Amino acid sequence: MNKLRSDSGSVIVFITLMIVLLMVMVGMGLDTGYLTFSRSMGQRAVDMAALAGAAGLAQRNVAAIESNIEQLNAGNDYVKSSGNQIDGAVNASTGVGKNVTLVQYDTKTSTVVAAPVPLSSANAVRVALETTNPYSGASSISAINTPAFLTPLMKLFGGGASAAGANNVSVSAISTMQALPGLPIALNGCDPAWVGTNVPVPWNQTPSGGPSPNNSGWTTYLDKSVSSPDVKALIHRIAACQGTGAVSVGSEICLNNGSQTPDLREFEILIGNNDDGTPKCYLTPVVPSTVNFTGCGDGIPNNQAGNEVLAYAQICPLAVCGPGVNGAINQSLCTQPSSFGKYLFATVKTCNVGDLTAPGLGACYSLRLVRESKAGM
Repeated sequence: MNKLRSDSGSVIVFITLMIVLLMVMVGMGLDTGYLTFSRSMGQRAVDMAALAGAAGLAQRNVAAIESNIEQLNAGNDYVKSSGNQIDGAVNASTGVGKNVTLVQYDTKTSTVVAAPVPLSSANAVRVALETTNPYSGASSISAINTPAFLTPLMKLFGGGASAAGANNVSVSAISTMQALPGLPIALNGCDPAWVGTNVPVPWNQTPSGGPSPNNSGWTTYLDKSVSSPDVKALIHRIAACQGTGAVSVGSEICLNNGSQTPDLREFEILIGNNDDGTPKCYLTPVVPSTVNFTGCGDGIPNNQAGNEVLAYAQICPLAVCGPGVNGAINQSLCTQPSSFGKYLFATVKTCNVGDLTAPGLGACYSLRLVRESKAGM
């Protein structure tokens, strides 16, 4: 007796299974691509916001942090950005905001030392679009809500009804700052008794052995040419915050001395007041008192005998003085006799700055995105 077989409909079942499999594969591809796109666009937004926030932090001003960050919102194009803009507000006392956290960051170990910290202790800004801040534990509910294709598809074929039709993408960035040296001169000493007195000090670059031995000299920092045209060019770059680059304490710098009149006259473009009416101050390297202000050091770093930067001082130029300088600003301060020579008249705000990552040290900072290990970035 023969058995009856019927394969009718088996092809339809096979094709149905293949269609489902293909749809799952397409869904996975679409979701993966969209998530990658969403993260990429969101990361770009928080990177730019963190850099902008660090520029505001350099001014020690939470209003500047907020303004700098939020003015970028109009250009953000991550998923659903119009309804989930980055909030730049942050509390100066607690260091916490919805999307902004003030951070203390150690650039040597590439680690977050403390977060959140008050404005007075911060040297970095963290900006994030996330559900929960891993440092404060606060809920921000601002992760990028990215639609998913695969989850609704699984619902269609009997998947869990509670499954979400979107994925939350979290992105974050931290930017640190480092103050840039601001004057093309180096000091061979800085007396703490000068600090805060508002009594101007005459800084003279005449070579040692003259009637008024020099207490400072010219520098172009790491550039080996310290000629007059190079110093003048550096002054103009400094005025535009494009000058020296970061030069840390312990670095050897190139020095020269002499009454370079054109350089001293050019200094006047750096003299002026801040928005609050206080004089503009600049970081200036302090070198050993034994230097003769020539050459680029002995090649032995941190031996405190060559041309090493021992620390930085903050000085506030008020006038350029002396015969032949023909200064135009605050010339009533130029009370030294002609025999004293040419000099820069400046007050001393601080004598011993070693940490260049602190805010409020000058007008120019270098901003840098850094690794955030806690968030896996």
